[in-house]
Order: sequence, then C-alpha cells, then structure tokens
Amino acid sequence: MKFLSLFKSLSFYAVLFTMTILIWLDFSNQRWEERTVIEWDIISYYGYLPATFIRHDLALDFMDKREISNGETYWYEKAENGGKVMKMTMGMAILYSPFFSIAHIYTKQAGEIANGFTYHYQKAVFLSALFYTIIGVIFLRLLLLKFYNEWVTSIVILCIVFGTNLYVYITLDAAMSHAFNFSLITVFIFFSIRWHEQQKYRYTIILGLIGGLIILIRPVNIIVFIFPLLYNLYSWKDFQARVLLFLAQWKHILGIALLVLLCWTPQIIYWKLNTGDFLFYSYKDEKLFFTNPHILEGLFSYRKGWLVYTPIMIFAIIGIYSLFKLRKQLFVPLLIFTILAIYTTFSWWCWWYGGSFGMRPMIDFYALFALAIGAFLQQVSDKKMTILSHALVPVFLFFIYLNLFQSWQYKYCIVHYDAMTREAYWLNFLKDDDCIKWDALVKALKAPDYENAKKGEDELEVDTL
Repeated sequence: MKFLSLFKSLSFYAVLFTMTILIWLDFSNQRWEERTVIEWDIISYYGYLPATFIRHDLALDFMDKREISNGETYWYEKAENGGKVMKMTMGMAILYSPFFSIAHIYTKQAGEIANGFTYHYQKAVFLSALFYTIIGVIFLRLLLLKFYNEWVTSIVILCIVFGTNLYVYITLDAAMSHAFNFSLITVFIFFSIRWHEQQKYRYTIILGLIGGLIILIRPVNIIVFIFPLLYNLYSWKDFQARVLLFLAQWKHILGIALLVLLCWTPQIIYWKLNTGDFLFYSYKDEKLFFTNPHILEGLFSYRKGWLVYTPIMIFAIIGIYSLFKLRKQLFVPLLIFTILAIYTTFSWWCWWYGGSFGMRPMIDFYALFALAIGAFLQQVSDKKMTILSHALVPVFLFFIYLNLFQSWQYKYCIVHYDAMTREAYWLNFLKDDDCIKWDALVKALKAPDYENAKKGEDELEVDTL
C-alpha cells in the first residue's frame, strides 16, 4: 500500500521528473568522450584506485621509473621522508570504487587498455555522480516530508537541483566531490532525526559510517555533526535533557565515534606507510586563516559570491527566521551550522576555491539549507501572505532560469571559472554566444593572486554587490 501511495504523491513526481532530466542531461552531455573527466582535483581523489588495483603500488614507486602510459596521471605531495602521498584523502575513491570495478572488468573483457584512465573509466567516474545524486534527491524528499507538505517539498527539490550550482556538479563537473557530499549529508541528516526519534543501533551504524565518509572526503565537513548534537534543542531544559540522553546512550555515541575511526583507519595506515606518521597534512602551504575570513567576498563578490551566483539561497538565509517561527527543532542547529559553515568556508586561503561555478563547497550543505527554504515557503503559503506567495512565483522561476543560463555560460567560459569582475558579469549578463563581446570580456577579467592568497594577504580590490 505504501508503494501505491507514492503515485498519489506530488513530491514523488518531482523526484521522478528531476531524475529523468538529470539522466537525459548526463547521457546527452557525454563529457567522457573528451577524456576530460579525470582531471584537476579528481586526479587526487581517484588515483588511489588505479594505483592499488592496477599498479599494485600505493607508494607510487612506478612514477620514478616513468612507467606511465595512455593518459595516466597521478598527483602527489612528497613527505619529509621522500614518500609520495596523494593530496586528497581517500573518501571519494571509496565512492568511485564500484564504478571503477565495473569499468575495469568491462575494459579488460573488451581487450582495451586497462590502465584506469581510458574511455570506460572516464565514463564510469562521471556517471557515479548521477547515481549518488539520485540517492540524495530521494532522501531529500523523505527529509522534507518530515516537516513540510507535498507542495513545499516538491518546490524545494526543484529549486535545489535546478536553481543552485549543484546542477553544474551533476551535469558538467560531475566527478568533483560536491554532488557526492550533498547526497551523503542528506542521508546523514535524515538518519540523525531518525536516531533522535528512536535510538536504534541500525541508525547508529549508518550515522557512524556515513559521518566517517563525509569527513574522509572533506575533513572540515565534520561540522555536520552539529546537527545531531543540537537537533530539537532550543532551551536550557532541552540542553540538560540532551546531556542526559547522550549519557544514557553512551554505547551509541561510542559506536558512532568508533565507526568514524574505522572509516579513517585505511587513510591513517596509508599515511603511516608512506610518510612514517599516522597523521599527515598533505596541503603543505595551503591553510585556513581564521583571523582573516573573507565572508563579504565569499557571499557577495562577482568573482565567486555564493549569493551572487546562487541567489535562490537568499531564501535559505531568510528561512532560518522562519524556522524559529514554524520548526523550532531545526532553528538552533541550522543557525549555528550556517554561521560555522560560512566562517570556515571563507577562512580558507583560496576563498574563491579555484576554478568553479559559484561557491562550490557550500553545495555540500544544501540539504540543510533546503530545510530553511522549506520553512520560508511554508510561512509565505499561509493564507495571510497570499499576495507575497504569488509575487514570489516569478522570482523563484527567474532564479532557476538564471542558474541554468549561467551554468551554460560557465560551460563556455562566458562566466569565467575564477576571474570574474563586476564589469565582466554585467557586460554579458543573460547574453548568448551570438551577442557576447569577447574582446571586452577578456579585458574585464581579473585573475586572482594565488601566491599572495597562500600568505593570507588580501587583494587590493574585490568587486562586491
């Protein structure tokens, strides 16, 4: 009966529509034909797999012998003992691994070069993002339905997928970590709530393993644990009850911690074998500058401002107030989390995060911001705010259109990956390639100074709204 009831659910059709469009876009895009999927950061995420299962040499000693063939690429940092270490932790490699295995078996059976970097490997890595995103969207629906009606849930799903820069990281730069992290964190938030409803060991196991993977992909994302710590807590009495709950359920808390450690054990062993240390900082001179965060630029700059290139998230910020009015159990965790997420994200030396569309690290947290957008929509859908709710329809539709159009512009470098300025932004705002003033655009671009940024030095001028 539950299965049949799905067909009466508006949000089910929103998910089905989203899945259909994404599948069509990914297979019509076929970026793997260009062999440009495994590049940049993805090389470091992915390199563990061919090094382990094809080269059988995680120490990368074969690199010294220059035994590289047909597109093989490995990026590594050198430890003090001379050991070679992948720059990124191995969380993404774990998520890629089922697709890598399928591609490897198929490539060998087809008699093609099976070195981990040829056609079928590129295709498998690209499509892995689609698989995990579909899981994330399904759980996003389940999460939103816990608090909002079918209409609000459906609108929020469409806004998150098509109205934010998540869209680019499903359909274009799909092998990057952000769509994967979005899905993992969505599942994590959903089961955090289930654990608070019923402290069952199956929820504990899921939280420990998913939480460990989230941190293994991007260690700074440990801040997502703020949500289960503070969920349904908004008074001193609630705080006292929460402490007593955690003390009473200490086995669950310990279990989560041990499972997180279990997820990290292969990484710790890898570091120990290759560097001599159990913990190794592979980012070298790249770091967080907590005393000099670029919050204003991160939110509002034309170079990469989150609210400039993903303006629909303005309603997530406003929606935190709506949570206080409608869903108090979500208000404190989302308020504290949003502050921490913005502060840590924009404290990174490269606050614009290299080549990307918009502020890509914020994509990881869109399930949480979806809850805030839902609260805002629920509040304005009140009968007393009918006029406002009608007025917002064209605004939401425009922001979705803007995101899709600028995503297309980003694909063709009309929206530049790291050098946008106020002049460049407005020069070709909502213009297609027939109207682009390419010479003027090139002159308007201003590349960031990466070397000074590593020292924590500010640019002299950054265009903001």
